[in-house]
Amino acid sequence: MSSLPPSVQADIEKLQALQAQLQNILMLKQQVENELKEIERTINEIEKLPTEAKIYKVVGTFLISVTKEQALNELKEREELLKLNMTSLSKQEALLRKQIEDLRSRVSEVLRQIQQQQPSTSTGGG
Repeated sequence: MSSLPPSVQADIEKLQALQAQLQNILMLKQQVENELKEIERTINEIEKLPTEAKIYKVVGTFLISVTKEQALNELKEREELLKLNMTSLSKQEALLRKQIEDLRSRVSEVLRQIQQQQPSTSTGGG
């Protein structure tokens, strides 16, 4: 095939960039999902503890004593923030998938048109 028109080359490069963005979003979503699962497990374990139980959290290089209520409040706030982040990432993922599909269709159509315009060298008749 002869060299592609600059517009098609640009679309292919954009398609590759969108696919890379999608991979980044998917990795971020996986990280957020993992952190959410960890927080949910931690909340479940802390809820099993008696109210007067000693709970420590890491702050820098120190362990700080917190109440059960404080620990649960902080974890639930973090959980809520992560869920919002997950919603945002899911919307970004859907948008990128649609852009990729639209661009893929456009590039495929242009390539089909280019291929149809070229004379066929494999057969001699019509």
